Amino acid sequence: MGGVEEHAPIPGRVIVAPEVLRTIVRQAALQVPGVARLAPMRVGPWPLAEGVRLTVVEDRVRVDVALVVRPEARFREVARQVQDEVARALRDLTGLEVEAVNILIADVEVEARGPSTASGSEERP
Repeated sequence: MGGVEEHAPIPGRVIVAPEVLRTIVRQAALQVPGVARLAPMRVGPWPLAEGVRLTVVEDRVRVDVALVVRPEARFREVARQVQDEVARALRDLTGLEVEAVNILIADVEVEARGPSTASGSEERP
């Protein structure tokens, strides 16, 4: 009669590929002001593929994110905002329980300077 039919749950599992989770983390982190990019690197014995390491156990996830921040950013505020955004995005899009979002500020973006004078004839005031 025009109402919504209720269906019994269908048995089975839904698995979200790790690369999809990494993409969610990457996009959430990069939208935070002050984040220049993610930093692919090793932290101890663990490689961070494209700046992100995931540990998924059943319906729980732990995330490590390595950031390169802009020099004018307040590092702690940027890190907290990335933690919040990453956790929210993972919960909202996947339904996973987020146990932790660990942030490593791996570097500060240094803006390239103008062309240098190789001849050494630079004027000095």
